[in-house]
Amino acid sequence: MQVVVLLAGVVDPKWRLDRLALRPGTELADESGLPRRLSPFDEAALEIALKLREADPAVRVTTVLLGDAGSDALLRGVAAFRPNRAFRFDTSGAALWDPRAAVGLLGLAVDAACERPDLVLIGREFGDGDDGVLPPALAEARGWRFCGLAHAVAIGGGMIAAQRIRGPREEVLRLPAPALVSITNDRHNRLRHPLMKNVMLAKRDPVEVVTPRAEPASRAVVARSLAVVPPPKRGAGACRVLSGPMEAQVAELAAYLRARREPTAP
Repeated sequence: MQVVVLLAGVVDPKWRLDRLALRPGTELADESGLPRRLSPFDEAALEIALKLREADPAVRVTTVLLGDAGSDALLRGVAAFRPNRAFRFDTSGAALWDPRAAVGLLGLAVDAACERPDLVLIGREFGDGDDGVLPPALAEARGWRFCGLAHAVAIGGGMIAAQRIRGPREEVLRLPAPALVSITNDRHNRLRHPLMKNVMLAKRDPVEVVTPRAEPASRAVVARSLAVVPPPKRGAGACRVLSGPMEAQVAELAAYLRARREPTAP
C-alpha cells in the first residue's frame, strides 16, 4: 500500500506579518526570515499516515513537502518521524495560491513520490493561501475517489475507510484505491513527538529535493499586490448567516461584494 502525504508549511502564527509584501517583479510573497511549521491539518495527515504504517508494515509512507529552500528545516523536522521517504518538491517561483496552477503542481508532486499511489492524504487547507478547494480539485483532476474532512482513516479488505463528522452523526466512507482524503484535526490524530535519536539523524541526513519538470502552468488569476489586513475591531459589525437555496446565497454574497468593491482606476 503506497501512502503519499502532501504537506505545505505555513508561517509560524506566533510571528507578525506587518511587512508582508510581494517580492519585486514576482507574484510571490516575501517571507524572508519568517519561520515555517506544519499546520494542524498537515500534522493530522502525517499522524494518520504513521498510524496506518504501524497497523500494517506493508504500508509505505512518502511525505512530500512543497516549498523552496526556506522549507528545508521544516523538511528535516518531518524526516524525524522516519517516513519511508521524505523529500521537498521545489516550488520556487510557483504561485501556490492560484488553485489551477497549484493542482497541476500537486499532481506532479504525487507523480514524483510514486508511480501508483493507493492513498493520498492532504490537510483540509493546504498552506497559507488555500480555502479548502485544492483537495477535491486535485482528486477530480486525477480521477481519484475523494473524501473530505476526515479525522481517521483505516485500511482493510482492499478498501480505504475514512471517518468524518457530518452534522450530529459520524459516518464512514469506504473507498477503493486510488483515493484522496483531506484531513481535519482532531484530538485523536494529534501528531506525536519524534524520538530524539531520530531528530539527530534527520539533522545529519542530506535533504532530498525534486525539481518539477518544466511545464506551462495554466493561470487562473494574477497577483498585483499583497497587503496585510488588520484584524477587525470587536463589535464593529454584525454577523449574518445566509439562508435559502445555494444559488440564492451565492447571488446575495456576490451582490454584497460588488457593493463593497472599490472603483478601479481607469
